[in-house]
Amino acid sequence: MSEATTPHRRVALVCTNFTMQSAFGLLIIALNSVRLGFETIVYFTFEGLHMIRPGHLERLRYYPTGVDPSEAEVERYTAELHEKMDRKDIPFIEDMLEMAQLEGVKLLACKTSADLFDLKQEDFVEGVEIMLAEDFLKRATGSDLHLMF
Repeated sequence: MSEATTPHRRVALVCTNFTMQSAFGLLIIALNSVRLGFETIVYFTFEGLHMIRPGHLERLRYYPTGVDPSEAEVERYTAELHEKMDRKDIPFIEDMLEMAQLEGVKLLACKTSADLFDLKQEDFVEGVEIMLAEDFLKRATGSDLHLMF
């Protein structure tokens, strides 16, 4: 198949959570899909909206599966994960989100969730588009891959 007849590939991701593990998985997939040439959109809803709000990413915490840690343990787990990422030269979430935007990942905020939490356009990082779920679904329909975080 020639370049002209190759179908355009698309990836649609949804983020409903505000945890380090959701953010990390989401951004790894988003960055890699856009780098492979896929049109990549991410729809943030409910608690996931905090991922695209200025000054909120430093509040991300790591909650290990199968553990019911205290607040102090969550802080320790989060600090240990940051240290390990730094040692292994893995970008922090803040850096990955910026890279994703610069590389062409489209960031979309759920209008209903934004309304629920009294959030307006100025409450989000630059470049975020607020969109109804109906419009996201129309845009995401026909994507080659759909994932939820």
